Amino acid sequence: MHKTIGKRVLLSLFLVLVMAFLSACGGSGGKEKDSTAADTGKTAQTSQEKESDPEEEPLADVNPIPEDGIITKDQFAAVAGEERDISFVGETDDGIKYTWVYHAAQIQNPEDQNLKIRFDREDLEDIKKQANNANDALKMTMYGKGLICPPTLTVEIPEAWQSDMGMLLKEQNDKLAKMSDVTILSQPSEDKESDADKKDSADKEAAETTTEENSGIDSLTKPKKGTTSLTMTVLSLDGACYVVGGITDPDKLAAINHQMQSVASANANQGYDGETVEAPEDEGSVSQSGDSSSSGQSGSGNSKSGDVANKDKKSSSGKKSGSSSGSSDKSSGGNSGSNSGSSSGGTCTISINCSTILNNMDNLTAGKEDFVPSDGWILKATQVSFSEGESVHDVLQRVCKEKGIHMESAFTPAYDSAYVEGINQLYEFDCGELSGWMYNVNGWFPNYGCSKYTLSDGDVINWVYTCDLGKDVGDNSMY
Repeated sequence: MHKTIGKRVLLSLFLVLVMAFLSACGGSGGKEKDSTAADTGKTAQTSQEKESDPEEEPLADVNPIPEDGIITKDQFAAVAGEERDISFVGETDDGIKYTWVYHAAQIQNPEDQNLKIRFDREDLEDIKKQANNANDALKMTMYGKGLICPPTLTVEIPEAWQSDMGMLLKEQNDKLAKMSDVTILSQPSEDKESDADKKDSADKEAAETTTEENSGIDSLTKPKKGTTSLTMTVLSLDGACYVVGGITDPDKLAAINHQMQSVASANANQGYDGETVEAPEDEGSVSQSGDSSSSGQSGSGNSKSGDVANKDKKSSSGKKSGSSSGSSDKSSGGNSGSNSGSSSGGTCTISINCSTILNNMDNLTAGKEDFVPSDGWILKATQVSFSEGESVHDVLQRVCKEKGIHMESAFTPAYDSAYVEGINQLYEFDCGELSGWMYNVNGWFPNYGCSKYTLSDGDVINWVYTCDLGKDVGDNSMY
């Protein structure tokens, strides 16, 4: 009996111990489970936070220009080569609207592009004078560097210019050089009060003073109420450039001339001893006001044609090693994008110029003097035919062979292109460590090799020798 009770007591104690042990294990297991759940929750939260991190928006057909003006390399890379136009729209505090249009098919080497512009419409009289007495002017300051393709820019200003033709100019070698033509579309707003003023002015014509007659000239030349749309191709994203406009309409020019004669007659009849109004030298016109470049390029393009600096010196045999100007060899058929090429080829214009060496003869390799023409022209602008799909390099090779001009190039696998090492026995580094050959097409220095630039009918090709990494021939993309 006592033994039975003792066994029961021992059994009860054993069960209590087992239950206590299981409870302890269960508690520990719960803690581990809670800990795992907490960790899982943290992981999920971290993952969710990562997913919610802002990412760059893919480019739509129309995009606002961001506050810092930067469209990134990755954004352009996502659309490079596509057959579509991509627009970027901005507006200033004073009501100037502007739109960039990039042709995605032209993009081969994407880079960041700063598309912000600051506009100035005041204090431009000196620019107008330099531009052959232009009638209107607009200053645009940009903050970017090399272009990945030549975009179209349309600017809408809140006044109606009376100019009907225009040019985009940029300072180059202390002169204003033409970058491109500008299409001007003015839309004056209707102003009934202005019509009434005109009627009152006509009724009082006999009593008008010389000052009022001068204001009559202003009415034919000064901006009116309304808007003006300026459309142009941009070849440079750095620094200041200027849109200038002139009057070419014969009827308006005749009216301006008649008004000026009336002022001159009134001055003579009244013995006027104040300031007279003089007709401009080339009334109503706008000129380039300076050569576009001493190197013979057609404009002041500002896109990198490859590095021309810090390459290996040429060997003692006179042949260069390395590649720098970005000029290229046989094309793999890739379209440059700035031109799709016509179905049956076409004609283009090509020139070769080394005039920059004339200002740096002290740096020229000894024995090379005889290869530098006195005017810098190795080949003046020459029109040639090309076949569908041919590249800038193809045309250069053929023309040099036909004209008996030495030309040497080498394929560079790293760039999937070739480099034009020398033309007319003038090689890179022959006139300093920043010297070499570069090319531009229609004023733009492409940021890829010339074998990848497929020609279009009417293209203008300029091969230029730089002594200052492109800065002296209009390519400022490195600065």
